[in-house]
Amino acid sequence: MILLSLFFFMMCGNKLWAEDKTIMITKETDNIPNIQVVSVDGNENTMKIYKMLVQDLRVMGHFNVYYDDTLRTNVLQNNLALQDYRNKNMNFIAQISHKKQGDTITGILTLYDFSNNQQVSLEYTQDEVEKYPFIAHAMATYLNEYIKAADISWINRYVIFSSYLGSAKNSIVISDYTYTYQKTIISNGLNVFPKWANSKQTEFYYTLITDEATIYKYNMYNGENTRIISSQGMAVVSDVSQDGTKLLMSLAPVGLSDVFLYETQTKKTTQLTNYSGIDVNAHFMNNEKSFAFVSDRLGYPNVFIQDLKPNANVTQLVFQGKNNSTLSTFGQYVVYSSRESDEETGLNVFNLYLVSSQSDYARRLSKIGTNRIPKFSSDGDSIMYLRQDKGENAIGIIRLSINKSFLFPLKNIKIQAFDW
Repeated sequence: MILLSLFFFMMCGNKLWAEDKTIMITKETDNIPNIQVVSVDGNENTMKIYKMLVQDLRVMGHFNVYYDDTLRTNVLQNNLALQDYRNKNMNFIAQISHKKQGDTITGILTLYDFSNNQQVSLEYTQDEVEKYPFIAHAMATYLNEYIKAADISWINRYVIFSSYLGSAKNSIVISDYTYTYQKTIISNGLNVFPKWANSKQTEFYYTLITDEATIYKYNMYNGENTRIISSQGMAVVSDVSQDGTKLLMSLAPVGLSDVFLYETQTKKTTQLTNYSGIDVNAHFMNNEKSFAFVSDRLGYPNVFIQDLKPNANVTQLVFQGKNNSTLSTFGQYVVYSSRESDEETGLNVFNLYLVSSQSDYARRLSKIGTNRIPKFSSDGDSIMYLRQDKGENAIGIIRLSINKSFLFPLKNIKIQAFDW
């Protein structure tokens, strides 16, 4: 039995209990249902969807997942096979098949629920065969909703990243969360720091660097490219408010960079910090009433917090580590990357930590390798990050509520920045 420790704190103003993400969040997993995933045949497209679905279900953590790549039988048409799975205490069977017409691919999920002898068949279609991961992601989302588990819809979202191609060349690429599907959106130039402009992922901001740094907004559906603002030095959109009307930017019109607030409807720019050194990477916090950012005010990069007002008081938020240069926020929480010495080798590594603006405790999230650029998921329960270990690069996913991590190897990709 896997034992996980679960702690709660009482929310102010009511008697609801909420999960404190800085504590080691774990829970009993004996009661999650068992699911057997099978494929109808060994067709390449069927097996791609099948394997991706198995992976999705494992990442979700809401099923005990059983699978066998050698199974090629249409089990739901075989009563003896059904009884055999019932005897093995399976709660569900998920059978995968597909059909293809031209470039269009349709994945078919047939679910058998032993608890009520119910059989459900659903189809999911994508207009490109290469988009098969999103078929599996949609199936996993349905299965998760079927058992009324905690929302996991972030697996359906696009990741957007800038990929290094060579000297002064970066492309902007979209992918699924496993980086299996990839499509280049912008190329030809030094295109960096992509950031989704809204929750629907219809537009994104990015920086084009020529003689100066210029922020643009790109429309995914009509290809419209709108100039937002330029700076002789740095110009980066580091965060976007939930309604998309406010941007936190790192700009350096004169000297080194400061944090600026940009209002998209009025195009008004307000300077929030005014420091002789470097202030960058600002992210909204606490219902967008404040923001966390990285500054070298202590002589090294560290994380600070300030109210969303010009030149308001600045408070140190992180008291651990001597090089805390990348961060992401969700509500009152900050996840950041900290340089420290490896306990075994003595070499410098970067590990991830989670802190809250309501306490000084830091929860360590990683132990091995160099872990950088953490990003919260849209629901705050998962963290994506870049990991390098022994010369190999991977994308990592940390699932806070189930206290598990997953790695997806990156092949022939050099990621400069990403958002999801």
